Amino acid sequence: MLNHLLSRRTLQKAVFAVAVGMLTGMVAVPAGAKDKPLSKTELKRLMTGAETKAEHARVAEYFEAEATRYETEAREHGELALFYQRNTSSNPTKYPGSMQTFDHCDALRKSLEQAAENARQLAAEHRKMEQEAKK
Repeated sequence: MLNHLLSRRTLQKAVFAVAVGMLTGMVAVPAGAKDKPLSKTELKRLMTGAETKAEHARVAEYFEAEATRYETEAREHGELALFYQRNTSSNPTKYPGSMQTFDHCDALRKSLEQAAENARQLAAEHRKMEQEAKK
């Protein structure tokens, strides 16, 4: 019984410590990072009418986050493509292990890499506009 109570108490302390750590991390986040993500409507409005440094920074942050997401997905599909290429069966159907699956993952990887590059270019353009903005 005593061991059970000690284990339970230890678990409670661990959960409490994790919760405090997470709360501290959330409070320590810079104010700009707390903003909710832009909706597609907000993004369109900002892209067509951004004039201030803050507006251009917001658009740049959006595209930087998108680029990072695309790069992560591209890396995942690249790893899958390699897996399927190494484990290709002689059966030419679209099942795991076929060359069609490799081609699918490799094409997605290339497309996502291009999307990431485009997003980084848009972010860089808005960073430049941010520097040139007067306010």
